[in-house]
Amino acid sequence: MSHDLKKFKLLKKVIGSIGYKLIDKKSAKTERSIDSSSIKVEDIIKPLIVKKKINKIIQVGANDGLSDDFLLKCFNKDLNAILIEPITSAFIKLKANYKKYPKANCLNLALGIENGIKEIFSVDSDYYEYYEKKYHKTDVDWLTILSSFNKKHLINHGIKKNHITSSNINCITFYKLINDYDYHDMDLLIVDTEGYDVDLINSFIEKFEINPMIIFEWIHAEKNEISLLIEKLKKRNYRFLKIGRDLVCLQDRHFFV
Repeated sequence: MSHDLKKFKLLKKVIGSIGYKLIDKKSAKTERSIDSSSIKVEDIIKPLIVKKKINKIIQVGANDGLSDDFLLKCFNKDLNAILIEPITSAFIKLKANYKKYPKANCLNLALGIENGIKEIFSVDSDYYEYYEKKYHKTDVDWLTILSSFNKKHLINHGIKKNHITSSNINCITFYKLINDYDYHDMDLLIVDTEGYDVDLINSFIEKFEINPMIIFEWIHAEKNEISLLIEKLKKRNYRFLKIGRDLVCLQDRHFFV
């Protein structure tokens, strides 16, 4: 075995021990090319909305409705939706982006395992100029999508520790939300909470027998967390489609539109 190969294997092992992996540059470019031409989440849900198989939606972590999001592309005036966003600056834009849809109810709060006040972390806008230079962009408002209950999540995404701010936000449970707004007949649940997704979906399926289509971001979850959740969902007759960072969880009725 050559000295260079030994060094590569050692480096690969060290990087793997801290939760990362080396990816061949050529393979990464090929994957990006394939992803750009592959089916998107909106290609799945838009026909279901058109056929009125989806009429009621809850989106947790709606952000501004545009950044890294697919729902607004599919929305129409007949849809009932609760759109939840805890970060005030993103929430203001969310309301503006959905203002022509009278049945879209935007709520400035967070979903949690318990009702009450919870601390949430986000990028301090006073430091946006630093990230404009770092990412060579004139608009970095999308940084609000990194907001999380876990401060380490932002640090792992390249945010400097002293650039992180926190605020207290009102948290409610799925149980309270669905009962207060009478969403027991919801058809679609979307969760994008930067690392809190699995906890929330576990909370949802433990409290309710309803089986909407569920879409959540899997990429920040631990392998054992995802495995346990998938087993729970399989027992409720869900099947799964991975699209990029999203896992689409479907019932048989969703396949025949």
